[in-house]
Amino acid sequence: MNIRFLASLSVISTLLWTVAVTPAPILAAVDKTAYPMTGAPYIAAYRWGAANPHGGAAANEAFARWLKLSVAWAEDFMPNERWDASEGGAWQMDEWAAWKKAVPGRRLILSVPLLPGPWDLSGPKDGPLANQKVSLAAGAHGDYNTHFKTLAQNLVHYGLADSVLRLGWEFNGGWYTWRGSENPEAFAGYWREIVKTMRAVPGTEQMQFCWNPATGWQQFPAEKAWPGDEWVDIVGLDAYDDSWAQDTYPFPAGATAEEIAARRRAVWDKVVYNGDHGLKVWRDFAIAHHKPFSIPEWGVDKRADGHGGLDSPYFIERMHAFITDPTDHVYFHCYFDVQAPDGGHQLSPGKDGDEKTIFPEAAARFKALFG
Repeated sequence: MNIRFLASLSVISTLLWTVAVTPAPILAAVDKTAYPMTGAPYIAAYRWGAANPHGGAAANEAFARWLKLSVAWAEDFMPNERWDASEGGAWQMDEWAAWKKAVPGRRLILSVPLLPGPWDLSGPKDGPLANQKVSLAAGAHGDYNTHFKTLAQNLVHYGLADSVLRLGWEFNGGWYTWRGSENPEAFAGYWREIVKTMRAVPGTEQMQFCWNPATGWQQFPAEKAWPGDEWVDIVGLDAYDDSWAQDTYPFPAGATAEEIAARRRAVWDKVVYNGDHGLKVWRDFAIAHHKPFSIPEWGVDKRADGHGGLDSPYFIERMHAFITDPTDHVYFHCYFDVQAPDGGHQLSPGKDGDEKTIFPEAAARFKALFG
């Protein structure tokens, strides 16, 4: 989610926990070899990563126990400070290999950076990448294919070759090196090079690739960076209960319960669901392209600038209705269960059971609906 990983990608991994809720129809173009739509939608949670003392497998197992889940998947954010860090090192892969092997049905979802840091395409002024410039155009030319071949080989080596990869997530925003606004065509071309390269590695036949913009127009209309149906397996969208639209958030001082409820409804109706490039638009896009839909990040939100909907069981209810409607073809969804630097979302009590949520009403509703 936008800049929340700016300072932490080098140490943060992520877990997604999933369990079958309501069967959804199998879409004709979905690869049904190993992970068909018939178990979907799967519920998931982000609970920090393996390098975080509050995260890792133990934290997500605690989340699963909180909701009484059995089968689980995991998601991890790969670091992006240099190329070799995003090729799948043992420090990261060992834990997920053991985790996946421990419970049948688990699966890893990896958020994979397309370019190393910094967050400015002009290159860093010091450090290991000093004077090194990277670009989407070079990626589209195939200049970085070797790094993704290595990643594919490492995933095969560790028994994680059936992973789902969120390549260059939230590329329509301006907060990542791989932002596509300057050259959407190059982003699409680079995506095709990566997928072609990784699919060519023996043993990756069950690997799937998730094309994942952020909600809204952001820096440009993300569909301009569509790589083509052949190169995408899953369409994803990240969605949070936040808004900068007029007469929504922040709540005015002294707002009544009725006014708060009305503004939350307006955010759902005019921003998150029906808004420009919101859930409905991307759900319809996925269906039109014969792809399952996913929500790799979502959550209630408390922001320092006041633009979050706070403790909103209404948002939980709306998301649940959308996710469990078979006509939406949701494959999986991930609740972002952390207090992140740019917004708080955590509902569960954490790994040690001592993390008190600031969203008690939303937490209770989430547990009742998804538990």
